[in-house]
Amino acid sequence: MIYDDRTGFSLISSVSQAADFLFAYHKEYGSPAWSDAMNCCSDIKLGTSTPEQVSAAFIAAVTGAGIRIDPTLRLY
Repeated sequence: MIYDDRTGFSLISSVSQAADFLFAYHKEYGSPAWSDAMNCCSDIKLGTSTPEQVSAAFIAAVTGAGIRIDPTLRLY
């Protein structure tokens, strides 16, 4: 579960949902970490990235943007 004043609450429970969130809000947050996370999500389809790498990149992107993550829940 993630939360931001601009996006509200979002439950991210898969790589696909992480990718959807990142691509939907890339104009609002567009940092290098955000771009890296989007690329990592795309790379999973090519087999050059793992779900663990996507998770780490996603967490770095959203926390860097000031989006809070509920630490009691595990992301996918």
